[in-house]
Parts: sequence; C-alpha cells; structure tokens
Amino acid sequence: MTDRAILFLQLGGPENLQEVPSFLYRLFSDPDVIRVKPAILRKTIAASIALARQRTSRSLYASIGGGSPIRRWTEAQAAGVENLLAESGRDVLVRAAMNCSAPLVEDVVAGLAGRGIRRFLAFPLYPQYSLTTTKGALERSRAAVARFARGAGFHELGSWPVHPGFVAAHAESIREEIGRFPDPIPGSVHLLYSAHSIPKKLVTREGDPYPREVEASVAAINSALGGRSPSSLAYQSKLGPVEWLGPPTLDEIGRLGRAGVGQVLVIPIAFVSDHVETLYEVDQLFAEAARKARIPHFRRTPGLNDGPTFLRALADLALSSEPFWG
Repeated sequence: MTDRAILFLQLGGPENLQEVPSFLYRLFSDPDVIRVKPAILRKTIAASIALARQRTSRSLYASIGGGSPIRRWTEAQAAGVENLLAESGRDVLVRAAMNCSAPLVEDVVAGLAGRGIRRFLAFPLYPQYSLTTTKGALERSRAAVARFARGAGFHELGSWPVHPGFVAAHAESIREEIGRFPDPIPGSVHLLYSAHSIPKKLVTREGDPYPREVEASVAAINSALGGRSPSSLAYQSKLGPVEWLGPPTLDEIGRLGRAGVGQVLVIPIAFVSDHVETLYEVDQLFAEAARKARIPHFRRTPGLNDGPTFLRALADLALSSEPFWG
C-alpha cells in the first residue's frame, strides 16, 4: 500500500444547478478573489454576490447541460496520470481536489490521511501562475495537510507555462483544428489565444507573473507551430468594475471582423479542461460575436482534458518533483 498521493488542484464548479449558490459563495469567499478584511465582511459580501448572481449563473450552466464537467475531467486526468505513473513503476494515488466544490481539498486530504498517506504532492492544474489561483490552491492544500495529516511530508509544484508536453498538446490540437477549416492553410487561420483575465493592479502593484507566463505559453506554442499562422492574445471573463488585463476577447473578435479576417481559431490557453468559460463563453457568447462581426468560420480547440499527450505531460511534471519521490 502506497504512502504517497498527488493532489490535482482545481477551482471546481457546480455539477448541477442546485450547487450553483454554494459554488458562488465559496468562490467569492476566497481572500484572493475578494480582497477584503476582516473575513466576516468578505463572507457577507460573498453571500450578497452569490445571491445576486445565482439566477444568471444558473442560466449559464443550464446552457451547457446543467452543470460543469470540470470534476469529471479532473478525475479523468487524475486516473490517467495514476495509470501512467504505475506503468513507470511509481506507486501513488492521484486525486482531484477542488477549492470551491466537491471534492473539497480538505475532504480529500482527510480521506487520504485516513488511508495512511504520509507524503503529499500539491499539483495546481493552472499552467500559468497567478495570485488569484495558484497561490490560494497551494495555501489551501498546505493547510489541509497540516491539519489532517500532521507531520506528513508536503511538496508542491509551481507553474509550467512552457513545459514541452503542454506546448505539444496545444500544438497538436491547433494543427487538427486548422485542418477542419475550409481553407486549411495555417497562414489563412488567425489563432486567437484567450486567457482568463485578472485585475490589472495585481500585476502592477503586486507583481503577479500571470500575463508574462501566458505570453510565454503563446510564444512557445507559436514556435512549435513554426510561426506560420497570424496570432493575437486577449483576455476573457472579467468581473466587476476595476481595470482588468486586456484587450477583452470580445473586442479582439470585433477587431478581427473589421479587418476582414475570415477564419479564426480560439485557443483557451489558461484552462486545461472544458468548463463554463469554454462551453458557454467561447462556444456561445464569442461565437455569436463572431457571427455579428461577419467572421464566417469560427472554431476553438477542445480543452486538453484527458488527451494522451497532455496526460504524459502531467505525469512528467509529477515525476520532476524529486523530493516527493525521494
């Protein structure tokens, strides 16, 4: 019986419409999302936001089938990587652990500790580091291990924006999708990389490396593709009135339409699985914007999900944590 476990850390999402309010409350209670003190005030604000947004959010999730598939995809990734590691002679459990929905990281760690796990590897499934995602995921898992597995070894991975396997997985998917356009010549397809935005002040005031790492991912993928397609980078999913990273993806779609671009391929560069930001925001909202912008051919690459190349990249990253395996 192994004493090692890897935690695949993700934000999570409601699996059905009834879970939407609790998901929203947990999301906006996160001190890295709503930066307000004391905690009681932040939680009061979170409850108000969850109440105000639940009807709209439920309609979005209803439009993608009634819930988020992110748990299913993360558990598929965990199972696939566990199998790959077993094939390489590594006896380890790999489990999905979420910040804002089941299975919550605290519950996962408590369950694993009860099975005798004494070494944990926290593995955020965020390719690019951000104070809004990676930081909180690592802090939550670190605290959970300290609480439920006192004395256990705790190791962590950071970001991996230019890992060769991550880059290769995107490049494969882009090549496949380019081949599905009416004019399947790389130079005739504009690659629109879209990343989740964050407040600009996190970069200018606190030094969040997120945009720099997103740009590194884009550059590495374009290089792997031979630089044969025109490309641009934009940001989606802005919330609230403060200034966020831009340009907004919707604005970039409008610009491309005005420029007469006829074939656009969206690449969700900061997400590793399909969920509401791809299934609703890109597939529905952005596709409608492209239609209005008179872009006749608009597609996106699928989430990396449980693709073989991506699973091998995750396994390679896990193996790179030498202290965890020592």
